[in-house]
Amino acid sequence: MKFLLLDFDGTLIEDNGGRAYDPSSMRLLPGVSDGLKRLQGVGMQVFIVSNQSKVARKVDTAANVAAAFDGVIQLLKAEGVRIEAAEQCPHRMEDACTCRKPKTGMWEALRSRFPNLTAEETILVGDMDRDIQMGRAIGCRTARIFSSKFPRAVPADFLVRSLSELADLLLAPTERMQSLAGVVRIAQGARAKGQTVVTTNGAFDLFHSGHRFLLEEARKYGDVLIVGVNSDASVRKAKGEGRPLQSAETRARSVSRFADAVFIFDDDDPRPWLPQIKPQVHVNAATYGAQCVERPILDQIGAKLVLVPVKKELGSTTQHLSDVHPSA
Repeated sequence: MKFLLLDFDGTLIEDNGGRAYDPSSMRLLPGVSDGLKRLQGVGMQVFIVSNQSKVARKVDTAANVAAAFDGVIQLLKAEGVRIEAAEQCPHRMEDACTCRKPKTGMWEALRSRFPNLTAEETILVGDMDRDIQMGRAIGCRTARIFSSKFPRAVPADFLVRSLSELADLLLAPTERMQSLAGVVRIAQGARAKGQTVVTTNGAFDLFHSGHRFLLEEARKYGDVLIVGVNSDASVRKAKGEGRPLQSAETRARSVSRFADAVFIFDDDDPRPWLPQIKPQVHVNAATYGAQCVERPILDQIGAKLVLVPVKKELGSTTQHLSDVHPSA
């Protein structure tokens, strides 16, 4: 990816519910400057595309909106982040303009000024369905900033809680994402070198501190950590409609930052692939117990089962979902 199209309210600053801006009190959301600095560090160019119907509704003036935008751009500049250009649509939905999201007029306006912009190399980031719909109409990839204020009827390629988290995903070491055959070869090579192979698995939906703790603990028990991530279909089967919140690719990218190799599997549990990888150690959360479903397989292949305690203070996906999106 070379280009970022960013929404304004709910993406760069907190959404204020459509009220007039106070340009003197603009504040960046947590993770904005960190995420954008890292993404610009690998050469990405950043643009803003924003619906601003408060102008047509006479809630705010065009001059005041422009001052608010300039204030945010200056805040970002002070953090070392450059905004190449910003496009606004001042219209209401009933005005039937060609620029209001999810229509693509703002994209076309940017393309006329920056001919190097291509959909294939762009990711559009926003917190509402119309942002994601605009990205789809353009033909680019999309990322949604997770919000409790708006429904998620239109799925995005990535679901994140901040631009910092988006940077984590986009900059993740994707060479660690493998097929099952690939991780089997990695495990064989590690054992041939006398290294200890550790496996663990899970859905890792809406990656959080509890997941990170499990992976960091698992790494302590060997030299090579291989993680199986449940496919979208297997998560849906186990947890019901509406899950997973994130695609298997997104979840695997999150995990890849803390593992040596990651693969996606369709099975209900790890029993089908454990005999192929043949780890010396397999790690589970302690909630699954010493007599977990994979215990007989582990005994057959001579693998040690390690149970990692669950720290409730680190939360769970269900808890994080409840905290961030109470209506889910």
